[in-house]
Amino acid sequence: MRTRMQTVTTRGAMALLAVAALAGCGGVAAKPTAVKGTVAGVSATSPVAGIQDDRVIQVGAKEAEERVQTMTRMGASLIRVDVRWDLVATARPKNPKDQNDPAYAWAVYDTVVDQAAKRGVRVLMTVWGTPTWAADPSVPTSARFPDYSRRPAKAGDYGNFAYAIASRYASRGVRDWEMWNEPNIPLFLRPQFRKQGGTWVNVSVGTYSALAKAFYANVKQVDAGSRIAGVVTSPAGDQCPSSCPRSATARTSPSDFLSLINRPGNRPPMTAVSHHPYPITTPRDTNFAGSSYIDLYNINRFQQEVDRTYLRGKRLWLTEFGFATVKVGEYSLFVSEADQAQYLQDAYRRVRTNSRIGMFVWYFLQDNGQWGSGLLGRSGTPKPAAEVFSLPMSPMPASPIPPGGTATLVGQVRTTRRPTEVTVQATSGDEWNDVAVVTTGRDGSFALVVRPASSTTYRATWTGDVPSGSRRTTSSWPVTVRVKGQAVR
Repeated sequence: MRTRMQTVTTRGAMALLAVAALAGCGGVAAKPTAVKGTVAGVSATSPVAGIQDDRVIQVGAKEAEERVQTMTRMGASLIRVDVRWDLVATARPKNPKDQNDPAYAWAVYDTVVDQAAKRGVRVLMTVWGTPTWAADPSVPTSARFPDYSRRPAKAGDYGNFAYAIASRYASRGVRDWEMWNEPNIPLFLRPQFRKQGGTWVNVSVGTYSALAKAFYANVKQVDAGSRIAGVVTSPAGDQCPSSCPRSATARTSPSDFLSLINRPGNRPPMTAVSHHPYPITTPRDTNFAGSSYIDLYNINRFQQEVDRTYLRGKRLWLTEFGFATVKVGEYSLFVSEADQAQYLQDAYRRVRTNSRIGMFVWYFLQDNGQWGSGLLGRSGTPKPAAEVFSLPMSPMPASPIPPGGTATLVGQVRTTRRPTEVTVQATSGDEWNDVAVVTTGRDGSFALVVRPASSTTYRATWTGDVPSGSRRTTSSWPVTVRVKGQAVR
């Protein structure tokens, strides 16, 4: 049986919120009422939703086009792309600021940028990887780490490359940039430390600051309106103060990296601060005192640390995040495919309720032999999280509410580029009954306040035209608002 529905419209700075007074057996909606106002902690919009796909720059033009289209259909409004300086410029260019220098090989990036522009999708370019010709000869090669992790001998070489790449792609719509990738770990930047006397002293932050200053200045010369993020830290650091045994290949914690980058003489300019908050546990609301690890569940600590530096108030871009569904060598935490979908929705709630987070990128599109957090399995079969990515919805708070209390369902129809209508439903036995139809904001965001009489399971469902695809129906993963002392009906 379908219940009557209340249409709610998003206007101005915050959605109009429908309060559905749920009463009776099974939590069937009764007398839903539309109210104007705001709900504390709920932003009217969601962070820019992105996906990274490593393969998109490793395949031919036709398959690259198909992969861009797949991400667009899933609801990505941004695609994060690694730009490997060492692969684009395998030989030293004679005119390094000239995008047309014959040393540069841009073809794979041309395809991705053009296909994304055709579909109205932003591209975030993360530029890293030292070419052999640019590497500092005092940094030895390593059997453990790739050659591209050796620091450049001259920051100006990286700056010149930034000028060339911005000259090529800013006019084609690329306005978002990241300066290097995870410069706090030796996998991407070496050395991290140098021994002075009996103490290991960080040197990677000084290296990075020079690189970032050169990159920022050159991109801004080309495109003053570009958005350029820095820091871009891995979540992992070593649990060891600088005075204890280390090596040049130890990892610098995100907290230490921020503290050191704040020192006079460092302080590179940036539009936003990037971080990769991969989880070390399943979703939690407690933190580990003194942890050297910054994941999504203690991101507030990272934000506070940012605000103790010259970067105070900057937006946060979380540009790699994901839960693996298979165990891999580099990342031991893995969950079931059903839990991956559920935790994706939980992550959405957390970033939606933090207005400082401006971007949230899922890593990545498809599993491979080294990493298992894909929205698609190795064969290309979608996991449940693929559909959930298109339409996440999660309750706030996640903890049980008191009898008679309210919860806010926050969600986003990511496959729309304009206001649309989404239907929120509640279970009654084996049926889904409509609670309300909500008109979203332009980015598909919505919020709905519910007052369940008993613990109730909800979902959101949407039917519409998908970018670059046909009309389809998408549903969120079911979520339960629990009422203390009340079982789920």
